[in-house]
Amino acid sequence: EYANLTNAQLLEKAKELFSDDFFTPAIPIFEYLIKNHYKPAESNFYLGEIWYYRKQYNDAIRHYKESAILYDKASYMPKLLLHSAISFERISDFENATSFYTTLINSYPNSTEAQTANKNLSQLN
Repeated sequence: EYANLTNAQLLEKAKELFSDDFFTPAIPIFEYLIKNHYKPAESNFYLGEIWYYRKQYNDAIRHYKESAILYDKASYMPKLLLHSAISFERISDFENATSFYTTLINSYPNSTEAQTANKNLSQLN
C-alpha cells in the first residue's frame, strides 16, 4: 500500500494517521522508518506518544528515551519530558518523575508543559 512512497512521505502518512488516532496502522510505519534510519528520533517520539495514550507507560518511556538520546533539541522536547515524567509517575517511579518534571521546568520554563509540570510536581512532594 505504501511501497512506492519515499521515507518523507511515509513519515507524513504516519503522522496523519497518528493525528487521526489511527495508532495501529501508524505503528509499523514508524517502526519501518526507525529501522531504515530515517528521522528515528521523531518516529520514536511518536511511538512513545502512542504507547503513552494507550497507557503502556514502560513502552512509552523506552521510546521517549531513545528519541531524546538521538535528538534532544527537537521542538517536541517539552511534551516528551512532560509525558516521560507522567509515565514515570504512573508506574510509581517518583524519583524519575521528579527528575523529568524538574528538567522540563528548568529547560523550558515558559512552556505550557512547564506549567503542568509545576502543578504535578507540587502534588508529588
